[in-house]
Amino acid sequence: MTTDPAARFRRIQVTWENGVTHLRLARPERRNAIDLGLAQELLRATLLEPTATSGCVLLTGAGDHFCVGGDLTSFEQAGDLPSHLMEVTSYLHAALSRLAAMPAPLVVAAQGHVAGAGLGLACLADVLLTAEGTTYRSAYGALGLTPDASTSHLLPRLVGLRRAQRITLLGQVLSAEDAQTWGLSTETVPAGLLHKRATQLAQEIAAGPTQAYGQTKRLLRASFARSLAEHLEDESTTLSAAAATADAREGIAAFHDRRSPRFAPAGTAQAWTGGAA
Repeated sequence: MTTDPAARFRRIQVTWENGVTHLRLARPERRNAIDLGLAQELLRATLLEPTATSGCVLLTGAGDHFCVGGDLTSFEQAGDLPSHLMEVTSYLHAALSRLAAMPAPLVVAAQGHVAGAGLGLACLADVLLTAEGTTYRSAYGALGLTPDASTSHLLPRLVGLRRAQRITLLGQVLSAEDAQTWGLSTETVPAGLLHKRATQLAQEIAAGPTQAYGQTKRLLRASFARSLAEHLEDESTTLSAAAATADAREGIAAFHDRRSPRFAPAGTAQAWTGGAA
């Protein structure tokens, strides 16, 4: 496992191992609440070259809770709260945009309380693992605030508009079981096995065909914003480009030879012609 000593992270921990970028929110004493410093560090972590070239990003929270949203103490101390929130969200949203756009799938492992912007981080996941006993809530309305961190964009797409309205307007709290049933969470895991299961899954993804996974991630997210005809054209172009990669040749050869494929390590340069990069 390697770290970047020059990064000087204090509110998050960043390590790289076996093609996986491990991003860990590291304010357990504040239940990993997001303040300006954490938002800035999260963006900085997404801009690092090892993160950009990893095969998977695993986002976790230290301690008993994943993330309870914004740090209300820092909000109270802000002299100009509207300007302060604009600054915090400018860094946080830039980080989320980076995580959504990078080819590496994002795995999120959530436990304890997940609320506010923490719910947004959970919604951003390509794969969301939830520990038994976890609760998800919006919490914005109780503070007289509105959603951020992609919550109002992604939550309706994951659970449907009516359910998203129940969560955000009526304050419904989702259990771990509800989150999976409603389509928010991918898998519910015994609390003591969450970290092990998340690490295992992230390493499996990183060992896979990273270019194909990245393009699949892009296609799925793009599907909400265009017509079927446009999407079908993109699928054809992307599939053709994928077929020209070394990973595709290896995958087909492995199928023919009845063996497990050995895909190129994450970050290995492979030619990509056609389709979106």
